[in-house]
Amino acid sequence: MDNAVLQIRISKQLKKQSMIVSENLGFTASTLIKLFLAHVVQSRKIPFEIEEIPNAKFAKELDQIEKEEKSGDMHNYIKFANMDEAIVYMKEYVKKSTRRRTAKKPISTKTLRRSSIRPKASVQEIATI
Repeated sequence: MDNAVLQIRISKQLKKQSMIVSENLGFTASTLIKLFLAHVVQSRKIPFEIEEIPNAKFAKELDQIEKEEKSGDMHNYIKFANMDEAIVYMKEYVKKSTRRRTAKKPISTKTLRRSSIRPKASVQEIATI
């Protein structure tokens, strides 16, 4: 088998704790990591659930939304019957916002021609500008 080296950065505390746990289980930390990666590759999923830990800003916004929902003040939000309806809405929203961004006034061709024909400025001209 052709071997490769994988280097990862972890905290000293995590390294120390993982070494203790792996030894208590009768493995090396390297063997446990190999087993984990082999399982991920074989099953194409992580063998445990990862819970999102919201940052302070997200947690504050989430609390505000929950308060508004409890009070019935949901006028700032759009409700959808299902995901298909939400996806259709989002696609239309993106189309509209894309049209607004691309509706800028185009550069006139006269300006482009003049700027492309203009000779390069000398160092003295640039210094006086």
